[in-house]
Amino acid sequence: MFASAEIRGPRYERAEVVVSAPDHGPGNWAGGASCVFVKGTFWMAYRLRRPLGMGRGVGVVVAKSVDGVNFKPVCEVGRENLGAASLERPVILPTDSGWRLYLSCATPNSKHWWIDALDAERPEELPFGDRHLVLAGDDQWAVKDPVIIREPEGWRMWVCCHPLVDPGHEDRMITRYATSVDGLHWRDHG
Repeated sequence: MFASAEIRGPRYERAEVVVSAPDHGPGNWAGGASCVFVKGTFWMAYRLRRPLGMGRGVGVVVAKSVDGVNFKPVCEVGRENLGAASLERPVILPTDSGWRLYLSCATPNSKHWWIDALDAERPEELPFGDRHLVLAGDDQWAVKDPVIIREPEGWRMWVCCHPLVDPGHEDRMITRYATSVDGLHWRDHG
């Protein structure tokens, strides 16, 4: 027999807001974050969201914290810098030569999404870093909101894929799994 363990869900008694919404009212929030702990510092990337009529995902902020609660922004990437109509879930990770910021980018006037990455030596330099097209999507599929981890064996990604073939039904989605040796070129495993 196995000893029973109590399963616990999230607890909110001591929860704290670490990033406030950019404004008050519906449609304003900060979220879709990813966070890594590297050499005593928490590095977080999160999306700034405004209401639909005010631009949706207007930017991605990179912030740092020594305690995981009090975050100080170090840079911001605006959707205009990427030619995107909106930005969604980012991912920040260290690389062998610095830092990488993955960005989910909406193609203007469409339901299409693609994923870019910015590489820089330091997190503060990411808005001006080397830009890479990671997943382009196509006329059949939009790709966004990756979850990416890096392990000694390589990089792993779970990515949200939206079918574009049936107009009006683009919010359906599946998740696909991929692996990579460099975090830029991915092998789809279904």
